[in-house]
Amino acid sequence: MEYIQISAIQHFVYCKRQWALAYLEQQWEENEDTIMGQYVHRNVDDEYYIEKRRDSIFVRSLPIISHELKISGIADMVEYRKNSDGVEIKNYKGKWLPYVIEYKKGKPKKDNCDILQLVAQVMSIEEMNNCKINESAIYYKTANKRFVVNITKDLRDELKETLLQMREIYKTKQTPKAQKGKYCQRCSLKEQCMPRLTTHKRSVVNYINKYLME
Repeated sequence: MEYIQISAIQHFVYCKRQWALAYLEQQWEENEDTIMGQYVHRNVDDEYYIEKRRDSIFVRSLPIISHELKISGIADMVEYRKNSDGVEIKNYKGKWLPYVIEYKKGKPKKDNCDILQLVAQVMSIEEMNNCKINESAIYYKTANKRFVVNITKDLRDELKETLLQMREIYKTKQTPKAQKGKYCQRCSLKEQCMPRLTTHKRSVVNYINKYLME
């Protein structure tokens, strides 16, 4: 495993087993949530589209990479704001500071799965542009609102630790057991995951015994 897909980070933090099924075992199924997510991203998935509005330049579907973290992917939207602490952009006068905007279909989550995906994008763009980004945002379609995220040292360290965990599991090729929760009901991989069997050893034994008796 060389470079981790930035989009995979959200899946890993949300549910390690879901991530392993999708990225290690190459299993995937669509459901209402995944289709809606594609619809939300369709509004910004216009590669290399650049638009200037007053003191901001908007770049959609920007390919990004970090050789230090060994991650790569696509940033939904990067808003370059005129700022003396920013970077130069070809064909535009002055300096511009990147402000990353990640698009999501739902609403803010209790864990950091969306936030760490944003942090990964920010750190990649920092490396590419040799700049420092202290703030970016996630836009949630359901809430119809941007939520500002301060890119703190703690979040940066959490991302690095998460990437280490991902590489360790990928190296062992062992799909983690399910951690059953409410999110299982809306998971598109519920049938492939079988969380009830992987979280209750007694259920597996009973299933085998019942099969042998038949």
